[in-house]
Amino acid sequence: MKPFVPKRKPRDDDPDSGWSLTLADMMTLLLCFFVLMLTVAKVDRDKYDAMSSVMAQAMGGKAAPVREGRPLDGAVRTAVGQEQKNLFELQLELAALIGQDRDHVELKMRAEPHAVAISLGDRILFDLGKAELKPAARALLARLAGPLSGTRYALTIEGHTDNLPIQSAQFPSNWELSSARASAVARFFIEDGFPKERIRVVGLADTRPKASNDTEEGRRKNRRVVILVRPDLEK
Repeated sequence: MKPFVPKRKPRDDDPDSGWSLTLADMMTLLLCFFVLMLTVAKVDRDKYDAMSSVMAQAMGGKAAPVREGRPLDGAVRTAVGQEQKNLFELQLELAALIGQDRDHVELKMRAEPHAVAISLGDRILFDLGKAELKPAARALLARLAGPLSGTRYALTIEGHTDNLPIQSAQFPSNWELSSARASAVARFFIEDGFPKERIRVVGLADTRPKASNDTEEGRRKNRRVVILVRPDLEK
């Protein structure tokens, strides 16, 4: 007869499986990853302060305090100006108004001149080789014109084309086509009530391509109208 040997109860700290060690390793690796990212990251304090204030005000909170003086990297930075904050606010407002047309519109900040750049693709604006605004284009521009009405912004409207030559009675070259397209957008804003003395029209033809003109996709990206919204420096 075998002697009675009581079964040993498993201790709570016995490793039933290796899942806890795997989880601990993963958490350690994630911690190291984020510490490394924080170490090498450079924060643009101007943009951070501006966006913090904009988001805080949009959500009904208090604006983030503006930082002045000498940041950690040793470079002296100035406080964010109200005009810069206004441009960030405008960019957020315009982005909310684009809606279903976001595939045809690109919003970005441009450094020189300091402005919000609204890039509108030609597919929603014009038929190929034409300079008459489509109905969908007029509806989109009407939404974008709302935040600009009654403000002290100035507009520079740039017309761009691809490098395919055009020669017609109306448009002898891409210079005339790009200027006419930019002028059509300018006329819309003027009819909507924007002061014409704060609008400038520039026809750039194919001199500033956004993509390669060797493909149809690239040429499509180059056919565009860019609206630069900047503070009116002559006010």
